[in-house]
Amino acid sequence: MTDLAELPARAGLVIGLLAFASATWWIARGRDRSFRAAEQGTSRAGVLTAADLGHPLAERATFVLFSSAHCSTCPQVRRVLAGVVGEEAGTHVVEIAAESHMGLVRRHAVHRTPTILLLDATGTVRSRTAGPLTASAARDALARIDDLTPHDIPWSPRA
Repeated sequence: MTDLAELPARAGLVIGLLAFASATWWIARGRDRSFRAAEQGTSRAGVLTAADLGHPLAERATFVLFSSAHCSTCPQVRRVLAGVVGEEAGTHVVEIAAESHMGLVRRHAVHRTPTILLLDATGTVRSRTAGPLTASAARDALARIDDLTPHDIPWSPRA
């Protein structure tokens, strides 16, 4: 039987653990809803070509949506991206079935679906996000690509 003197200490421990878990969840959810700059020089950065995508690159920017058959969030993200691409000139979205393109999944460190990569006109990965997506987050990421000057964009062959 537990001594009554230990009860407040145990209750405090449980409350502390719940607070820590809640804070971790809240921080992780916040990261999921916005695009983060790609880590240049790592496997998360790089270039995707038209041959990789099976579709030509857009003149301004290309959203690459990694999805899977059992992804419950993918349809919502697909609708958001279709809406943004319909409003923004020079952009399009390419959906890749993660199960069928494991080489690309490994190359770009896709650990969950949906994962969205945002490519500039040269195919360079400029930012990425995972999870639910809002149209405003997608438009903000496009605006950051538009702010790049030509010397900020490395040359890469377009296939």
